[in-house]
Amino acid sequence: MVNVDLIQELEDLRREALQAVADAADERALEGVRVTYLGRKDGRVSSILRRLGSLPPEARPAVGQKANEVKRALEEALQARSAELARRDGGTAVDLTLPARRPWKGGLHPITQAVDEICAIFRDLGFTRARGPEADTEWYNFEALNTPLDHPAADEQDTLYLVDSVLLRSHTSPVQMRIMEAYPPPIRIVAPGWVYRRDTPDATHTPAFMQIEGLVVDEGVTFVDFKATLETFARRYWGADTRVRFRPSFFPFTEPSAEVDVKRVIHRPDGSTVETDWLEIMGAGMVDPNVLANAGLDPERYTGFAFGMGPARIAMLKHGIEDLRTFFDNDVRFLEQFAT
Repeated sequence: MVNVDLIQELEDLRREALQAVADAADERALEGVRVTYLGRKDGRVSSILRRLGSLPPEARPAVGQKANEVKRALEEALQARSAELARRDGGTAVDLTLPARRPWKGGLHPITQAVDEICAIFRDLGFTRARGPEADTEWYNFEALNTPLDHPAADEQDTLYLVDSVLLRSHTSPVQMRIMEAYPPPIRIVAPGWVYRRDTPDATHTPAFMQIEGLVVDEGVTFVDFKATLETFARRYWGADTRVRFRPSFFPFTEPSAEVDVKRVIHRPDGSTVETDWLEIMGAGMVDPNVLANAGLDPERYTGFAFGMGPARIAMLKHGIEDLRTFFDNDVRFLEQFAT
């Protein structure tokens, strides 16, 4: 009968395949045996299984059962022989002639590290981390912050419009306005996030960059609180022997305004020290009364201060990087240095 012939063929095939498995001298030869007998397309066992449909219904179970037995026997033999070859070759089935592949090690981007470190310092000083929309309106981005659209300061922050008066924010200050509208004082926040300007990429500018702004509003907040907070931050970030100075400046949303500079002391491995030049790290000032009024707060009752910095610039100073574009070139050789 046809099923008897097929069963005998399967039995002969098993003996032949098991012998071929035993004779395989290496993994490559063993893989060839597997493809010859168990390959999906042209494997000899698979070919017999495809012939089941031509058998009488009463003959199919016996032949199918035998074919599955042969298949399982071959799979077990292949697995055992593979393990045997691996032990013989030094306990591994890996081709040791191939170059080793280093495992990928992920890490935070250096700018993200700077953002997290800055926010952690301000968290210790009682600040809360806040967020806001990256697409905002002219009101929140300019006018509410005491910057009329025809003011030169608005031209300096020329940004990218989406539709009508909706634009990509040019700084994170709109978050300050939204927080003042939503929550009553006391307010103490830092707002990190992406901002956008029509800048030509160069060593110190990119059209999209991270910015961190801070805001404190309460009764009785003075310029002394403003200076003490930012001096504490600078010394926590750069070191206890860092010198800090405040230079008069102008920002539409603060009055008086100041540029904050630091002079760092770098400690060398040989024990010597060197003092850097003065470096600007942020702009800051006391919140302009008009800004408080635009947020619905009484400027006769409340005062506050605000500051803003670019964490990319902070990271450049910290790591001695001269070109801002290096952060965004996606050169793994550069970035993996910071994957701690």
